[in-house]
Amino acid sequence: MSKLRFFRPRTAAEASGVVARWGAIIVLIVVAGLGGIFGTKAGIPAAWIFSFLLVFGIFAIFGDRKIQPVKKAMIPAQVIISLLCAAPLATVGMSSALSYTGAVVLSLATTFAVCALGAWLLVRFRRVTPATSILSVMAGGASAMVMLARDMDDADMRFTTLTQYLRLSIVVLTLPVMVHVLGGVGSSGGSGGAEQSGPWWATNWEPIVGVALTIAVVWLFTKLTQRWFSVSSPYLLLGVAFAVIANLLGAPEAFLQPDGLLVNAAYALIGIQAGGTLTKSSLRHFAGALPIIIGVVLLMIISSLGVALIISGVSDLRVLDAYLATVPGGIYAVLAFAHEAGSDPVVTVVQVMRMIAMLVVGAYAPQIIELWRRKENTST
Repeated sequence: MSKLRFFRPRTAAEASGVVARWGAIIVLIVVAGLGGIFGTKAGIPAAWIFSFLLVFGIFAIFGDRKIQPVKKAMIPAQVIISLLCAAPLATVGMSSALSYTGAVVLSLATTFAVCALGAWLLVRFRRVTPATSILSVMAGGASAMVMLARDMDDADMRFTTLTQYLRLSIVVLTLPVMVHVLGGVGSSGGSGGAEQSGPWWATNWEPIVGVALTIAVVWLFTKLTQRWFSVSSPYLLLGVAFAVIANLLGAPEAFLQPDGLLVNAAYALIGIQAGGTLTKSSLRHFAGALPIIIGVVLLMIISSLGVALIISGVSDLRVLDAYLATVPGGIYAVLAFAHEAGSDPVVTVVQVMRMIAMLVVGAYAPQIIELWRRKENTST
C-alpha cells in the first residue's frame, strides 16, 4: 500500500506526478462537494461528512492510497465542532438544565454500561486495542471520536471511523420509525437532519470571529498551563468549555454558532480525514467485528427505549421526548426531529451533556486504560 505524499519535485517525472495527484484531489473535492450540496437539500444529516467520507474512502480503497489533511487545518475544524456541540445549551436556561439532572444521570449510566460492554467484547473477541475499542463504541460525537483516534498512538482511526459512522447511520435511519411508533411526527414528517438558516455557502462574519477567538483563547490557556497539566485534544474539549462559559456569561449567540460554508468546510475536512485512511486491510479487520458492533448498537437503541419508559413513568415527559433525549447519537438529526415534534428542552440538555461526557471519556481513554491495567495487575 502506498501513501499519498506531498513533496517538492526533483525531476520532471516527479513534477508530473504531483500535478496528477493534485488534479485527482481537486476532482474528488468537486465530486464530494456536489454530493454534500445534494445531501443537504435532501435533508441527509451530516451530509458533507458522509459525502467526503464516501468519495475519499472509495479513492483510498481502490487506489490503495491514503489522503490526510494538513494537521494544522484540523484545528479550526475541531473548534467548529466544539462550538456546534455546545451551541444547543444556549437555548436552555440554567434552571431548566438542572431540573433534568436525574434524566441525564440515568441516561449516561445506561449508555456508559453498554459502551463498556461493547469495548470489552471488542478487546476480548476481536483483539482490538483498548483505546480503539473505547473510541469506537462511545455513543456520541462520531466526528470528534475520529479526531481523538488520530491524536492517540494506540488507536486505529480507520476502525474507529467505520464503527462510529455505522452507529450513526443505524441510529439516524431508525429515527423516523421510532418517532412514528412513539406517537410523534409521522415517518415522512421529519427533516432527517439539522436545517440550515440559509444557503450552504452563506456564512456570517460573527462565527468566523468566534472561531478565531476560541482558537486564540485555547492556545493561550494551553501555553500558560502546560507546566502543570495537559489536556487531550485541547481545541476540541477546551473549545466546548469555552463556548459553554461564554454562553453563561451572556456572549452573543451569533459568535458561538458556526453556520454555512464554515460548518460544511469543517465537515469536509473530517470526511477527508476519515475516508482517506480506509484500506482493504482495515475493511477486512472491520468485517470480523461487524456482528459485535451491530449488536452493541441495537442494544444501545433498546436500552435507550427502556430508559425512556422509566423516565416517562416517573415524570410528566412524553415517551417520545424521553427517547429522543436518550437515543445514542445523531445529535443534529435528533434535535431536528425534536424541534419538529415540539419536544421538551430535556432533549437538548441530555443530548449535549451526553456528547460532552463522551468527549471527556474518549479524550482520557489512555489514562482510563492505564488505571484498568493497574487494577488487573493488582488483582492478579
